Amino acid sequence: MRIAICDDEKSYIEKIKKDIKSFQTHENEFEFSEFESGEEFIAEFSNDKYDLLILDIEMKDLNGLQTAEFIRQLDKNVILIFMTGYDKFVYQGYEVKAFRYILKNQPEPIYFKQLSDTIQEYYRNKKYIKVIDDGIEKELLTVDILYIEVCSHQIVIHTFNKEYYQKGKLSDYEKMLEECLFVRSDKSVLINVTNIDYIKKNQVFMKNGKILYVSRNHLEKITRAFLKFSRNRWG
Repeated sequence: MRIAICDDEKSYIEKIKKDIKSFQTHENEFEFSEFESGEEFIAEFSNDKYDLLILDIEMKDLNGLQTAEFIRQLDKNVILIFMTGYDKFVYQGYEVKAFRYILKNQPEPIYFKQLSDTIQEYYRNKKYIKVIDDGIEKELLTVDILYIEVCSHQIVIHTFNKEYYQKGKLSDYEKMLEECLFVRSDKSVLINVTNIDYIKKNQVFMKNGKILYVSRNHLEKITRAFLKFSRNRWG
């Protein structure tokens, strides 16, 4: 996991590295790059160079929010978390799609849970299923899947860019993807909760603009799953 830490306090960079290493499960799991200013980081940044970016908001000259705005123009996928001593910037984090907003001086159990959630998010983003596309087996990242439905006795996997027609049962996909936050909206549709934009009454608005309808029997479960996912991202 390639991690960039940008903080103008060298001692805090060392603390973050030590804390993240406490979650290490195998040797060289984490690879760190350190920067003490937004300018220094931007000067060497390129798309897809890092998996996780940890930014201190309150840096001299170019602050963390300004740095993040620049980064998001080049890289839409890097996991971004802010570190700060104050909570007054939290809503601005939404604008750059930050995964976490972590207060430096909060209780340790909460702090370490947020770090753990961030690492889990990285591994969740790497999960995939195998599909057949034009006769060729390929790996499809689960984070790219919007929803899966049964249509004319086939399984149709809808992604942001393409539809994949497969053989099988929806129940098999439901079991396979349960840990990746896929929940039924009715008996024939399985929705990726992480790609829901918002829910209004019995309608689920997906991140690509697609609107899906939820049956009365499944509305409470999918709403509860979406709210839990949203709280965990910003808790």
